Amino acid sequence: MKKDKKSIKDESLIDKLAEVYKEKFVGLTEKEKKLFVYKCIIEIANNKDFVQESLEELELEPTDLLRALVRASENSAGMFSSTLLYVMCENNEKYKKLYAESLISYKKILENYKLLAQELKLESALDISHLFTYMLWNGYYSVTKTHSYKLQERLLLPGMYSFDVIKGKGVCLAYAELLCNYLNVCDKKASILDCKVPTGNNDISYDYRPQINREEGTNASSKIVNKIITPFLEGLINKTGNHAITLIEDNDKMFIYDPTNLYVLNIVDDTTATIINGKGNFNIKPFSTLIINPSSDPNQLFQKLVRCNMNSAFTRKEVIFSFENMMELIKDNISLLDDAYDNIHHELEVIDKQTDEIGGRIKALKKIKQEERKNK
Repeated sequence: MKKDKKSIKDESLIDKLAEVYKEKFVGLTEKEKKLFVYKCIIEIANNKDFVQESLEELELEPTDLLRALVRASENSAGMFSSTLLYVMCENNEKYKKLYAESLISYKKILENYKLLAQELKLESALDISHLFTYMLWNGYYSVTKTHSYKLQERLLLPGMYSFDVIKGKGVCLAYAELLCNYLNVCDKKASILDCKVPTGNNDISYDYRPQINREEGTNASSKIVNKIITPFLEGLINKTGNHAITLIEDNDKMFIYDPTNLYVLNIVDDTTATIINGKGNFNIKPFSTLIINPSSDPNQLFQKLVRCNMNSAFTRKEVIFSFENMMELIKDNISLLDDAYDNIHHELEVIDKQTDEIGGRIKALKKIKQEERKNK
């Protein structure tokens, strides 16, 4: 079948765009090329209207820019992954518009707890992360002031996974996102990072853990279903991971914090992190993280990760010392934490109410589709 004239014109323009982009990839490694493509796609998706307007005279679409980028990178990123990332970006923005009121309250909550950290004179990202972890598991981010790890009944709102915590439950992705957002508000650099954690009985273990009680709310049936499904998802898990953590940069050091399991990890390279207060390694996955969660890396930390010549951020002694000091500080200032919670309880109620009214990912998507049909 012969190509029509428009199709030939489009391909010619895409090739020309690819030539323009090629100079951007000079001197980059394959991983750096892939990451650069992903970052460009996120920018294109987040500025779709402006990009569309700029391309109208050429009779091209924003997705044609994706094709040009992939060609310029010599297919380092892959067309399928690039398209999936673009679609994920578009969808995430729609959810955020629907939850605009809640996001205002969410920012107020984080700002309020930033003031708490300042009042406690916390300066390091590690100390702020310890404070966050204590407050998370003791319900200071929950409308009921209770929290439990719970697989079922999650909202699963893209870019707002932390709203599960406000309703008193959640899992690793909600915790990693909430810690990332909190650190960013506290003027620290942090990103959400997916990883694969080994599941064998002796693969990972603690040799120190702070005295923070973690309530488990997952029911028996959910655990059984999870055990049954996991083997069938092994291929996907190997690519995208089974856990979410927080990548942090502070004082020229990069490290990983796991608020779910209370681990701190040193980074070995762009694929491996090793537990400081225990034994074992996590297989970290910056590229699949960006595809699944395009807003995961607001501070461009993944670029430093893929270039990495990483030095250990902390020793075991330093991590234990910081944990113990923080637990003493919290104990001596528990009234400040309670006052801070009282200050923002109304904002927690706002989010709790709106999530009840609109619902989680599936119900919210129906509302988005209804609005789109009305506006046609």
